[in-house]
Amino acid sequence: MTRVLVLDPIHEEGLALLRARADVDLHHLPEPETADLEGALAEAEILVLRGRHLGDAPFEQASRLRLVSRHGVGCDNLNFPLLAARGVTVAVTDKANLVSVAEHAFMLLLAAYKNLLRSDAAVRSGDWQSRDRLGARELAGSALLVVGFGRIGQAFAQRAAAFGARIAVYDPALPADAVLPEGFQRYSDLGVAVAEADAVSLHLPRRPDTLGLVSAGLLACFRPGAILVNSARGGIVEERALCAALDSGQIALYASDVLASEPPAADDPLLGRPDVILTPHSAAMTDQGARRMAVDSAQNALDFIDGCLSPSAIALAPA
Repeated sequence: MTRVLVLDPIHEEGLALLRARADVDLHHLPEPETADLEGALAEAEILVLRGRHLGDAPFEQASRLRLVSRHGVGCDNLNFPLLAARGVTVAVTDKANLVSVAEHAFMLLLAAYKNLLRSDAAVRSGDWQSRDRLGARELAGSALLVVGFGRIGQAFAQRAAAFGARIAVYDPALPADAVLPEGFQRYSDLGVAVAEADAVSLHLPRRPDTLGLVSAGLLACFRPGAILVNSARGGIVEERALCAALDSGQIALYASDVLASEPPAADDPLLGRPDVILTPHSAAMTDQGARRMAVDSAQNALDFIDGCLSPSAIALAPA
């Protein structure tokens, strides 16, 4: 019997897959208390983990652990060197949420272009005449920079291109000989790329080389009045510098699904700004996306037990 520990709620279909296996001893903690975690993890051979940050101590005591199966693709809540030193494999649900996140990022982009929150507030406050002052824009013909051109970045760019946006791409990890879709332009210098964009959308993992990437220095390179969309990870954007760029008008609107501190403190400066659109790190959590992530993370656990885990599901240590 293989002891599989699942933390936090996941879709029932994923749990059903694990329950159906006679060789799996499933232990699910949908609302784990801190006191429960170390003991439960010490007994687990496989951990199915959402975005919870456990810290290093529980893993250091988890002598039986062989696999962490991420319910998603981001791995910034894991200490790869520690896990590698203990012989623990990390698997991700590499295709499960790409449509959900790409659609959510595109929604944020359109909400910013149409100044949706300001429009909604105007109607609710009785300011109907503000319709002449909302400053909505058309995406068609707009210069859109996609920073990070993995699966999600590509799916997002495809949707924006269908609306008539002119797509540029910046991604140092993209092979030099990669063929981009017709009409897409590739940049090798991020400062030059943002200077020529009406809007910038981030689709990068959080790693040492991307932490603080959108800094005060880079924000100063943006085209004045640009829109910034972040459906990647908190910490990639330096939020203090962002607030200054919003105050100066260098950035017109920031639309983000992620924050440097999640959930945010009540006095987080981004919360009270009318030029910021926020969602609660929910881009992946459509009904379909949640089901696929649960099923795929459970299947990765079973494939690992059976010795047939797909190489594409194995997460590599961040650079």
